Amino acid sequence: MTIDIEKYSKDNNGLLTYSMLQKYYNKPQIRKYVDDFVISRVVKGVYYYKDYTVDMMRVYQVSNSTIVYSHETAAYLHNLTDRFPRKYCITVKQGTSLRNRKDFNIFYVNQKTYDMGVVTVRNNLNNDVITYDQERTVCDMIRSKDRVELQVYTDVIQNYFKNKPNMNKLIKYAKHFNIVEEVYEISLLLQKG
Repeated sequence: MTIDIEKYSKDNNGLLTYSMLQKYYNKPQIRKYVDDFVISRVVKGVYYYKDYTVDMMRVYQVSNSTIVYSHETAAYLHNLTDRFPRKYCITVKQGTSLRNRKDFNIFYVNQKTYDMGVVTVRNNLNNDVITYDQERTVCDMIRSKDRVELQVYTDVIQNYFKNKPNMNKLIKYAKHFNIVEEVYEISLLLQKG
């Protein structure tokens, strides 16, 4: 049984995986769709229907299910900065092996830290992506200040604290990361300013 590939792709905002396609199409049919430019192969096992804009954030998460967007990328997703990251910042569990490593700034953490503050948000192409909440993002930026752009760091701190911050959650995360003093200093400095 085959179904209309256009309707099938519409249900997933244009993205199709090889395993999704295999349910209704055999290998020669899939290859013909690619050859006829009906779908395009973006990365191994991930395709996009011709009428849709390729969303690389989503593609990377589909092809690397352990990726959580973090740091500058999370800041962008939460509108804490308007700077689109030059490279996607991701966090993964220690020991994770990734494809396309050159495309990312990678942060490795233990399991407990990896799970803290995970949320799903809509990106600018209206697709759901997995990232960290704003409080975790602020903590990540403070912890990794030397690895992120200074302008993005400044944007994140200023924008987070001017929009009614959730100090209870922020301090809870700060305790986990052992950065409580830094968080208090920053919040006091911004209150005075």
